[in-house]
Amino acid sequence: MMNYWKPVTLTGFHLLAVEMRVFTLLFQFLVFFSFGQKQASVWYFGEYAGLAFTFEGPVELQNSALSTTEGSASISDASGELILYTDGTTVYNKNHLPMKNGKGLWGHYSTTQNLIIPQPGNDSIFFIFTMSPQHNAIFADDSVGCHFSVVNLNRENGLGEVVLKNTLLLKNSTEKITAIHHANSTDIWVITHEWGSNCFRSYLVNSTNIQRDGISSCIGTIHQGGGVLPGDNENAIGQMKLSPDGSTIALVLSRSKKLEIFGFNKSTGQISSLIASISNFDQLAIGQYYGLEFSPNNKFIYITVTIGCGSNLADNPSQVWQYSIENQKTTKIGSFVGSLNAMQLALDGKIYISACNDITGESDYMAVINNPGREGRACNFQTRAVSLQGRKNKLGLPNFIQSYFRFEDPVIEMPNVFTPNGDEYNPIFKPIRFENMLEADLQIINRWGQEVFYTQEVKTGWNGGDAANGVYYWLLRYEGKNGKIGTAKGYIHLIR
Repeated sequence: MMNYWKPVTLTGFHLLAVEMRVFTLLFQFLVFFSFGQKQASVWYFGEYAGLAFTFEGPVELQNSALSTTEGSASISDASGELILYTDGTTVYNKNHLPMKNGKGLWGHYSTTQNLIIPQPGNDSIFFIFTMSPQHNAIFADDSVGCHFSVVNLNRENGLGEVVLKNTLLLKNSTEKITAIHHANSTDIWVITHEWGSNCFRSYLVNSTNIQRDGISSCIGTIHQGGGVLPGDNENAIGQMKLSPDGSTIALVLSRSKKLEIFGFNKSTGQISSLIASISNFDQLAIGQYYGLEFSPNNKFIYITVTIGCGSNLADNPSQVWQYSIENQKTTKIGSFVGSLNAMQLALDGKIYISACNDITGESDYMAVINNPGREGRACNFQTRAVSLQGRKNKLGLPNFIQSYFRFEDPVIEMPNVFTPNGDEYNPIFKPIRFENMLEADLQIINRWGQEVFYTQEVKTGWNGGDAANGVYYWLLRYEGKNGKIGTAKGYIHLIR
């Protein structure tokens, strides 16, 4: 919490029954309309690394079959149960075995992004989009470009089968691909960027097909070149993301060290209105731009300046930068001796960063931006934040539909009685409902205005301690995953 809120002392209080009724109704309304399913709950990436995002936070996984240098993709069902995942070359089922006909996809272990999209209205069909590395720097002609394959989950007793493989979508493609729900909240836009041009392509996935002609939007910098050797196409590298609300799209041109930000129309799929084009945040930094992510409140963009997992340059570390869309301000928020690479927003409202240093063996922890909705260093960047228990980061992280991270306003429902009398019924005062929260603290105050309890572990709650029977006032201050800050308050009856 880092003293984000100052403690308060209250000398009097009044009944807030009407306020609490409104708060409870608000919760019921938001659950119905939220994108808050758990399709992005399970991640597999790097060298057999994995995370599962639970109500209690990220939990490392030790069951991955995937080892890859860069991008991966995974998807779970609405309850958070794993369905499938891929490194762009092999599709793995929920039992971590290659899916039937799931080998030989035309992606690559060294492409920045892959993507899995469920077909709207059909919970058994999934599209896997794969990108060739550096446009055509490695592959033969047939496998160059953006391709899609189709999984039918009803095959093989629910383990799935790849029933259509390596269908060409766009020949001249970069390694960049992202997605967002259409304005109708059902269909899905898949967006790529062409190689050798300044054109985006937006493809609509609906309940019947993929509209394969795509919507072309030509704006911004031509994506070409980049690198040291002839034939290097390193400006094809780097992440492209949409903001969670779908209003903005941003990308990095890796070797040119450029960030570009544009407006996006969720109804038409058009990219327009260049918002910003920024080059060389730090003129002295070596390396290239790679990772990119939006804050959940859509106000900030974060990028990484990466060097590579084989780097250990104390005087030239990798860097993380924040760009404020509202005031056009750039801030370096942190660095790491080694490599900071792909970035991905998670269901807990934090941004996770693959961090690696193979020279010193520091590749088994992830870096995290804990409060991405705050400006500057208040966003609370942290290295060695999440242990992978011996599994290793490389450059990439899984890619998801960005709508999964459009968080609704924080909501809470609290009880008004608890009975810490030694039996198993209602022994703890803690939230009944506690949704879309990034951080919170809870203060308990007695009838004389004295604080009797304080915690930042709100979900753990208050056991009453040695407090006497009676009525107490509670005040809960919170920061939501979407960056909104507020308070909730009321009474609690302690009965022993």
